[in-house]
Amino acid sequence: MPGDESAGYKNMWYSFDYGMVHVVIINTETDFPDAPSGPNTSLNGGNFQGLTQQLAWFERDLEAANANRDQLPAVPGNCDVCRIAFEPFIVEYNVDFYFGGHVHWYERLYPIDANGNPVSTNYYNQTGPIHVTNGAGGAPEGKASVDTTIDASAKIVSAYGYTRLELIHASNARLSFIDSSTLQEADSVDIFRNRQ
Repeated sequence: MPGDESAGYKNMWYSFDYGMVHVVIINTETDFPDAPSGPNTSLNGGNFQGLTQQLAWFERDLEAANANRDQLPAVPGNCDVCRIAFEPFIVEYNVDFYFGGHVHWYERLYPIDANGNPVSTNYYNQTGPIHVTNGAGGAPEGKASVDTTIDASAKIVSAYGYTRLELIHASNARLSFIDSSTLQEADSVDIFRNRQ
């Protein structure tokens, strides 16, 4: 993983450019205040670089990517402490998509503000990141359950599958969830953002 090249930390948090997309990988388990698997939790993990380094790196990385947006035209629900730690930066630096995993289903949210509230119920030239969680390699297990009361939730699919993001051009993308058992789209949406 390009941790060193992106001034991140090993494979825990890093970024890279892929075509016209700036991809950022963050650690939502440890290394930020109140992390769900950090010190003094049942896993007592993390603090690889302290409680502030990942967030400081994350802000610097997004700030640089946002400043280069003209050269590279182009992340609620299941972890409130993750949203509180990362969402202000995601909103401030105009991140278009946030992709997360681990929860054992697919969920797409409407664009949201820094507090996790929907800013719109459509995807036409709206501000706010679109969160997509895809942990659909498994099924809800243990205490995990689908919360259908989240106001920002646009679509939930409980099936094995994968997410596909097709970049049509700098202002248009198509997001799809493909059901592995049928190889058919179980969800799709076109997103338009004027970033020029």
